[in-house]
Amino acid sequence: MKLYYFPLSTYSQKVLIALYEKGIEFDAEITNLFDPDVASKYREIYPMGKVPLLLDDDEHMVPESSIIIEYIDKMAEPTLIKGDADQSRKIRFKDRMYDLYLNESVTTLLFQNMKPEDQRNQSRMATAQSRIDVMYMFMESEFEKQPFSSGNEFSLSDCAAAAGLFYAEQQAPFADRPNLQRYWERLKSMPSVQRVHAEAAPYLEALMKQQAA
Repeated sequence: MKLYYFPLSTYSQKVLIALYEKGIEFDAEITNLFDPDVASKYREIYPMGKVPLLLDDDEHMVPESSIIIEYIDKMAEPTLIKGDADQSRKIRFKDRMYDLYLNESVTTLLFQNMKPEDQRNQSRMATAQSRIDVMYMFMESEFEKQPFSSGNEFSLSDCAAAAGLFYAEQQAPFADRPNLQRYWERLKSMPSVQRVHAEAAPYLEALMKQQAA
């Protein structure tokens, strides 16, 4: 299989965590969509021009992070979508919550904060922060009761949360929420998450230097 991805993309990180957690081998194609030439060539492969994208052994396209993880979930242990229909529905629900209201909101803050202050969209930032605050309240309550998003075992929804919290730690700090902070420390101790963070680090450093120049 071949994965088109970019190390700073939260949705790419989400899929990488799942692949590393399962120990599934794949060919990696780093795809920097900030480069116009790379983006143009990539659209010849996938016209939507989004990463991540998985090509299976028959070169069948599997796009979208949650769909990719569902696709690979039966290939190796540990299973990331566990339980009966109701349990797996709850895992998928939390995955969507983390993607839509944590991940997207944190990414909004990240990109807005990269702009000069007078060019930032304050309305978008306020909406993003409001959604993050709601998610933090939800997560603080959840992680008082259980170690992972959907119970006692790492799952699809934790892959999504780990990707969102990677930038949230700086963009929307949550150190005042002890249960959420302990959950984040638990995620950061996992080899799969550590590997993703290590791979993203040089790209993040280069981006910060570019913004400071």
